Amino acid sequence: MEDDMKGLALGLVLAICANSTAFADDYPAAGRPIRIVVPFTAGGGTDAVTRIVAEHVAKAWGASIVIENKPGGGTMIATQSVAAMPADGYALLAISNSFLVSPLLAERAPYDPIRDFVGVAPMASSPHVLVVHPSVPARTLTELSAWAKANSATAAFASFGRGASNHLGFEVLKRRLGIELMHVPYGGSAPAMKDLIGGHVPAMLGDLQNVREQLASGNLRAIAVANETRLASLPDVPTVAEAGVAGFTSKSWFGLVMKAGTPTAIVDRWNIAVRAALADPGVRARLEPHGVTIADMAPEAYAGFLAAENQSVVDAVRQAGLK
Repeated sequence: MEDDMKGLALGLVLAICANSTAFADDYPAAGRPIRIVVPFTAGGGTDAVTRIVAEHVAKAWGASIVIENKPGGGTMIATQSVAAMPADGYALLAISNSFLVSPLLAERAPYDPIRDFVGVAPMASSPHVLVVHPSVPARTLTELSAWAKANSATAAFASFGRGASNHLGFEVLKRRLGIELMHVPYGGSAPAMKDLIGGHVPAMLGDLQNVREQLASGNLRAIAVANETRLASLPDVPTVAEAGVAGFTSKSWFGLVMKAGTPTAIVDRWNIAVRAALADPGVRARLEPHGVTIADMAPEAYAGFLAAENQSVVDAVRQAGLK
């Protein structure tokens, strides 16, 4: 009887694996588009990196991959929409740090990022640069702190959205500095940058790829980089640690996830395709102007990264006193 049960269990495992492999062989079905939902407006870092990678995968597979921008709700609107779709590989979610942060800031978390989704592949990361509008009379972190204290009624900082990586980073930074600035959330990096350049909001932790050109043209001024080391493209700008806040870093990372329960063979196929795209010289050339660092992980390693990052943001949210 015991041997029969073992044989039955083994047969079920083999059948599941065979079905999963067959499903992957037929994936994607001819004429059926794959949707990648981006929880930000078009033009931002997550959107740009996702489009470049998706274009390469679509061409390699001869498939139709559609990018759908769905900002709002601190990225939770887009996330919930993918969570409501079938776990069949035809809907992916482009994620950044806020994928993990936003549920922690909700009164009732609508999803668990680790339980309800499966990591497909990371794509890239980008260090943040603390920038101000030229109207702010500060060129160092010490001067910015003094300006914020003297202008407490109007001092503010922009973010890509409530719970976004640069929101959480700035909340931690201002507490480390002992200053207060009002948070002004936007529906992505593009509208945040527009208002920052226009002088409607004075400061932001911006992704390198979004601020580099504006710094060169004088539309913004760099105070410090929130990276472990100085950046080759901004060699004269000190790190936040060099400016006096030891151990502080802040960066955005970009990746892809699918709904939990998606056949492993499809997840693996996407992982291989994304890594192949990121290894392609043409893709790397297109990503280079965005100032991002390419990522490369198998699904198991990426799952470990997301789990560790999730614990880090739990600690950061607690440290920042956010609710």
